[in-house]
Formats: sequence, structure tokens, C-alpha cells
Amino acid sequence: MKTTFLLALLLLTARCWGQGSYTLPLAKANTELSLPAMTAGGGVLYEAHRSFDVLRFSNQLQVSAFDLATQKELRHTVVNIPRVHGARAAEGFFLSPDGQTLVYAEIHEPSLLLVLSAKDLSEVRRTNALPFTSGDSSRLFAGFDENGALSFASERADNLRFVRMSVPDFKITSEVTGPKRQLYGEAIVWSPKSRRTWLQLRSWAWQEYHEDGSLSEAKLDFQFMHGADKGATVLGEKLLAFYGDFSAQGAVVVYNNGHTGELELACVPHMYSSGDVADYAGAICTTSPDREPEHGGDKILSSEFLLLKADGPTIAWRHSMDFLNVADSNDTDTGRQWGNPLLYRAGSKLLIVAPSKVPTLTVYEIDAPQ
Repeated sequence: MKTTFLLALLLLTARCWGQGSYTLPLAKANTELSLPAMTAGGGVLYEAHRSFDVLRFSNQLQVSAFDLATQKELRHTVVNIPRVHGARAAEGFFLSPDGQTLVYAEIHEPSLLLVLSAKDLSEVRRTNALPFTSGDSSRLFAGFDENGALSFASERADNLRFVRMSVPDFKITSEVTGPKRQLYGEAIVWSPKSRRTWLQLRSWAWQEYHEDGSLSEAKLDFQFMHGADKGATVLGEKLLAFYGDFSAQGAVVVYNNGHTGELELACVPHMYSSGDVADYAGAICTTSPDREPEHGGDKILSSEFLLLKADGPTIAWRHSMDFLNVADSNDTDTGRQWGNPLLYRAGSKLLIVAPSKVPTLTVYEIDAPQ
């Protein structure tokens, strides 16, 4: 009885402790067709999403800047971009290390790389010529590397490929053929700033490589007994891996300097956040009918956001949240975007900026001293 009461108290505390929230409006947003892409810096939140007409055509990008201290919109602009019909996935929206430049990307045809001024949201330059060919699958745009170059990755034949491009002229400054894939169909797990990538050797084993394909000493070998892997993400020098079965059994495992830690869950976790906040990542944890997807078991019965701290790992905060995504088509190798909440640190507060089915962003403020 005491154990049950203590567990309930811990869960209640993780859900409610130190929380405040407010909403920000999105102009002409339809999250069934386009999800907001977000980035932040200097106390300003930047957001971009396509708007659509009644026939589901789109040729405009709505871009806004919000002051997170006053909760007010600072600027809003509309940018003409290539026309599409139906749902459209953005690959990312990133702020340069010096805080001066924004880059927005859509990496499948018709592709777009758009550079904006962070000061007034004016267009600086654009290109439709991205460093991909028809032979590149699993395409990825990962924003800026440690030197401010634009970072792209893809899979070509059996190997990963890493490309850097300069912002001023869009010239390719480096191209490296990386390690050979062992398993296929999974998202690329890569840190362009540390120039390292993680590959799955088996469904439960991960190996870290340098971009040139040489081995690192880091390796995670963890077998989850209740189901398959659900991907991974890199937090600095740590790997956070997700596992789950067809209904309500899951785990998050952290690998750090030769040591592993496990968090068991009564739901299936999926990586679900963006932003570069030390030691924190978000996951959406779902339950579904207890049967395989091909037998109708892919319907989501419950969906909850978990703010995970890599120390442990542990749950720092949790909240009910819709599991959102859009895809360019049913083809597995066209664009897909998840409704990733943005994590952003503002002093002792950790901000979680989350989209929803309505045309607003909800900003949750969590006490999270460094």
C-alpha cells in the first residue's frame, strides 16, 4: 500500500511540479497538412509553417517571431515558396550559432532551402538545388554544424553519406562516405557537431562510428524482451534508445561512457522533440490494442509526452499530448515530419513548445535548474 501511494505521488509530482503554460496563435495553420517547424535563441521563438487554400494548395510560408518573455509576436512575414498540393513535410528550421540567420528546408521534390534574416525575417537567399540525387534515400537536414556549415546526410547504396554546405553561396565544402548500413529503413542517428553517427548492428545493438566510417569505442548492446526498437537520439556524448512492443510495454535506455541505464514504461516511447538542450529529450509514449499493426493494432488509445532526463534516465515531467505527424505521400522515402515539441532553456526554466490539432502553440514552463 505504501509503495503504491509513493509511486502515485512521484507520478503526480512529475506531472505538475513547477509548471506554467500559455498559448501563441499560428496564422492560417492547418496541422493536418503542415506542422510548425520551430527554433529559438536569445529569448525569441521562431516558427514557420505552410498555409493552404480551400483546395489544399499551398505556395506560402508563414513565418513568425515571438518574444518568450512578453509572450508577444514580434514579427510576421509571408514568403512565396514552391506550390504543392496536399500535406507537406518540413525537414527543419534552424538558427545559426551567431543568432543572425534562419534556415528552413524541405528536402523532397520540389525541394527548398530558404535563408532568412533573424533580425527582420526578410529573405536573404534560397536554392532548390540540394546535395541529393535520386540515389539518395533516408535524406536528412540536421541544421548547422560546429563551424556554421549546413549539414546533410543520406544513404547511398549501402553507405551513409555526409555533406556540408556553406551558407553564403550554397557551395559544398565537404563530402564524406561514412559507415555501411547493417539494418535498413531506420532514421539516421547523427550528431553533425561531434561528427559521429550511430548504426544498428541488430535490433537491440547500436555501434557508434566516426563520419569517415571508422569505429568508436562506444557500443550499446541491450535486448528488450517485450518488442522491437523504436529508434534513438544523441544527447552530447550519450545515446538514448527507445524500445516497445505492440501494446503497452516499453523502455528507454541511455548509454554513457560504457554504462547503461534503463527506464521501464507501461507504454511505447517514440522520440518526439527537437532543440539542443543538454541532457534532456522528449518522447511521446503511446498505448495501442494488443495486436500487430497489420491486424488493426496501430490505433493509438492513449498518448502522453514524457520529458526525459538522461541522468538515469528519469521522467522529469509528463503531460497528455496528441501524437502528430504529416507525410508528403504514402511512400516510405518521401518527406515525413513529426509534431516534435521544441525544447529550449531560459535560465532556470525549461520551455516545451508544442503544436496541437488547433492553430496554436502551447508553451509549457518547467522548473529545471541547471
